[in-house]
Amino acid sequence: MASKRHFRLKPAQPRRGVFIVLAAFVMIVLFAFLSLGIDSGLIAMEQTRLQNAVDAAALAASQEITSAVQDAPQGGDPNSISLEYAREMAVDVAERNGVYIDPSRDVIFGKRTYNEGTGKWDINWNEGPYNVVKVVAHRDQPDMAARDSSLALAFGWAVGKPTIDLKAEAIAFVEARDMVVVLDFSGSMNDDSRYSSIGRLGQDSIENNMVDIFNSMNPNVGSLTFEQDYLTIVGAPPTNSGAPRNTVTFKDREVFVKSTKTLKRVILYFDNGRTQTFNASGTSGTFKGTGSYNGRKIDRVYVRAGNATGNGEEFRDTNSAVKDAFGLSNLNYPYSRGSWDEFINYCRNNVSSSSGNRQKYGKLNFVDYLLTNRYHNYETQDLWKSPHYPFHAIKNGFSLFLDFLEELDFGDEVGIVSYDESSRVEHTLNDGDTYASLNGNWISDEYDTLDTIQRHKQAGHYGSYTAMGYGVKEANQLLLDHSRHGARPTMVVMTDGNANQYPNGWSLPGNWNWNEVTDYDGDGRADYTTGDRSKQYALYEAVQAHKRGVTVHTMSVGASADRQLMTAIAGACGGIHIAVPGGSTIAELEAQMLEAFQQIAAKVPPPQLVYDLTQAQE
Repeated sequence: MASKRHFRLKPAQPRRGVFIVLAAFVMIVLFAFLSLGIDSGLIAMEQTRLQNAVDAAALAASQEITSAVQDAPQGGDPNSISLEYAREMAVDVAERNGVYIDPSRDVIFGKRTYNEGTGKWDINWNEGPYNVVKVVAHRDQPDMAARDSSLALAFGWAVGKPTIDLKAEAIAFVEARDMVVVLDFSGSMNDDSRYSSIGRLGQDSIENNMVDIFNSMNPNVGSLTFEQDYLTIVGAPPTNSGAPRNTVTFKDREVFVKSTKTLKRVILYFDNGRTQTFNASGTSGTFKGTGSYNGRKIDRVYVRAGNATGNGEEFRDTNSAVKDAFGLSNLNYPYSRGSWDEFINYCRNNVSSSSGNRQKYGKLNFVDYLLTNRYHNYETQDLWKSPHYPFHAIKNGFSLFLDFLEELDFGDEVGIVSYDESSRVEHTLNDGDTYASLNGNWISDEYDTLDTIQRHKQAGHYGSYTAMGYGVKEANQLLLDHSRHGARPTMVVMTDGNANQYPNGWSLPGNWNWNEVTDYDGDGRADYTTGDRSKQYALYEAVQAHKRGVTVHTMSVGASADRQLMTAIAGACGGIHIAVPGGSTIAELEAQMLEAFQQIAAKVPPPQLVYDLTQAQE
């Protein structure tokens, strides 16, 4: 019988060494992850701190640029920007955030411009005028005692890299603007050059201005002079030694009669068909209606003097007599609309009596006639050449506005919208003598072309009324169609009067809330309301523009301008309102207008950070 075999299991071998090795390996991996996490957090924290510091420093430095620009109207050249102040500001702000920057190395200035070809904004460093600032913070110095030393890592020694170099940079720029200036072309924009403003500006000032207006146009007006003259008619020569030679001068509601013989009888014939008879004596005298005839206009005069027999002599104040007296009979009226007869009737009946020039004939009255009756461009083509106010002050202010932007050279572009009883974009000029065009680029940096177009305009160029809301809507559409991407859309609205036009059937929408729109002081209640639909329409269109990001500034010119509405528009639309009171002289108005346009030009937007740094490499 086979013998049985017995197997004996060997006892298990101890594995303690394997676990120790595995634990050591795991601990090394965990330590590596832990050290990587700690150092990564340290790097991220320091990088964030550097970035925050340079962001703040760049914004602060560029704010020095905007401050210099806004001080320029009082201090002169807007390009005289103190770079040292900007550098110092960047250093100071970075220091307050615990970051060191070298002012000569780490603060760099440049010029940001729009590239029409690419549709992007390019930055050229170290090129002025400066509208962009780059601030760089370095931590890359091997000397660990240096303020900009490399960042020491907590566990970098374990991988042979005890430090790491860091860098952060930020670019801040002064935003370029696409600006549409909305100009009031209504007929009242010549009021400060008319006799109607004598009470406010003084007769000498008005008449001196009229002289300048006439000389700038220089029309042929026969023998009319700046010395305003009444119509004087010399009677027929005497037929015998006893017959008189009579002369009658038609003055304002009176006549002066002179004769070579003693006056016997003078009869006045008034414009209402009535007469009044005076028994006269002496060889001269002044006669006018008395009692119920006081102040009546005298159409003709009967004079009997000396030994004259029969019915004496009659003198008539007729248009033909005026034309003969002032060399107008065979002279063509100089402009497209109007006539010598209309001018004569204006002098006789409509010239302000306060001027002392009613029923006189001369160059000053001719100017007042044009400014009152025939101020449209299709009526009096040369009026644009003349310094009629306040329109001329606005044109000069706008020219200075463009000069300021050109010197500033921050990439601002400008468009012009004019309004009266309607509105239009001013983009082309073709008046027969001068041609200028923006060639489809209706918001443009072609400042010379813009200036030429606006300077060839006149008060009431197209119409008479004040449709401000139409102008604002037109400007909003122009910005919508022609603004550059990345430029700040801005509107400047000015007027010398009150809005008085709105579309037929228009009314405020049902959800309009005055408490939301015109609450300036934040108390929840509207600071401006109006039931006038023309004013409502102007404010409504401005608010619609602001809802899509348009900043609206306003200017009110002269005593009759609606300052409350203009304040409301600016307040509701993120802008400023500048009141130009006009003062007591035209020179004061001119100075105030120039300052107002400079203030608007210098109102550059707050600095912005560039977040796409790939476009801004050195």
